[in-house]
Amino acid sequence: MDPNIDDQLSALLEARDARAIVEFMRTLPPSDTSITVTNLNEEDQDVFWTLLIAGDSELAADLAEHFPDDYAEDLVEDLDPDSAAKFLDHFDSDEQYEILSRLDEDQSEEILEKMSDVESVDVERRLKYERDEAGGIMMTEILVYPQGVSRQDIVNDLRDNYEKHRPYEHRYLFEVDEEGRLTGTIPMRKFVYAPLDWDRHELYGKHVEPVSAVTDLEELRSTFDRVDHSVVPVVDDEGKLLGAVTRAAVQEAIAKRQEEQMMQFGGLISGEELRIMPFSTRCVKRLAFLLPSILLSYLAIGVIAMYEPVIKEVSVLAVFLPMVANLSGAAGNQAVAVSIRELSLGLIDKRHLIRVLGKEVLIGLINGFAIGVILGVITLLMRPEQNRLLPVVIGLSYTGSSVVAVCVGGCLPLLLKRLDVDPAMLSSPMLTTMTDMCSFFLVLSLASAILL
Repeated sequence: MDPNIDDQLSALLEARDARAIVEFMRTLPPSDTSITVTNLNEEDQDVFWTLLIAGDSELAADLAEHFPDDYAEDLVEDLDPDSAAKFLDHFDSDEQYEILSRLDEDQSEEILEKMSDVESVDVERRLKYERDEAGGIMMTEILVYPQGVSRQDIVNDLRDNYEKHRPYEHRYLFEVDEEGRLTGTIPMRKFVYAPLDWDRHELYGKHVEPVSAVTDLEELRSTFDRVDHSVVPVVDDEGKLLGAVTRAAVQEAIAKRQEEQMMQFGGLISGEELRIMPFSTRCVKRLAFLLPSILLSYLAIGVIAMYEPVIKEVSVLAVFLPMVANLSGAAGNQAVAVSIRELSLGLIDKRHLIRVLGKEVLIGLINGFAIGVILGVITLLMRPEQNRLLPVVIGLSYTGSSVVAVCVGGCLPLLLKRLDVDPAMLSSPMLTTMTDMCSFFLVLSLASAILL
């Protein structure tokens, strides 16, 4: 990227020339858009987007597509309601919903009041549903026609309104009655290739079974696994057509949820963070995870304090405590990862606690014994002058700790799910505390019983 680009944009921002900024961004290669804007400091980024939206809100919305969703959400949150409304009017309905659903209720209502009537009514209807429900991820830009409309009328509409329909979902046509209830669907390819003297009743029909607007993400994935359709209609309790969910939208929502879970597993409570976000926001998100960890860590240290006389008597134990704890934590994290993965795939749920426990015990015992033997040998080689029973203490304590770690790690996500707590958010710190406490207790209690 040309290093002068940053200087040119900075100069335009100083001049507060909205028209010049619009022309500049039109000439900038799309691949350079994100990095050029994010090279600006936070204050200049706010000025940039305010001027660009004032100059060409449609261009601003197009450029925002080159940024992560989280960036667009933070951007809208910082804009004044008028600018935010102009900006969002050019987004697809699912993106409008995604952004506004994350804002506080007062701010989202204020923005909706400023948006165009068509867009605001659509988004308000979608905001009744959760982000992981069909009503939250559906498209409302679909081709809908009244019952009994002629084939030629449909063709004329598609031709006459080409520009309007360009962002629509084109793979299916949907038919509704006078009340707006879904009466039939037809794949576009079937509509195109059908004979001219088509039989409406034969061509139309419920070829694609609709889903309820409150259908959750896992059930949607299961639905698409069972059918060959790439789109399914979404209806309300009365059977009225609300929109359509695409297979791609479901896959994207699942991928995004898994990404958030991995971020939460790494200690980011919200599941989202980018370094282009406001500094204060990033600090608060990280502290929200770190502060409770102080208490959890203190609990683990409390076990060591209980056995302080043992450590004074056999000081070499202090060398091996972290090794046993770390390896136990690693084994537990493997079990956590498998449980979270199976939960996301719908292979297990909160009812399968005993099943998971049964499958983890044997793995923990066999792997724990194997690693315990290796640790015992390493202990003997590192400290040959110590009590000959020290390797036995280390090996046995790891074996027991491994069994506990994989059982806790496998079952903890299910227990948290039962409590309606996100498993990815709390599994890691809770597991770390439990495995540390268990490892310390086993090493020190066995040492007290065998070595003293």
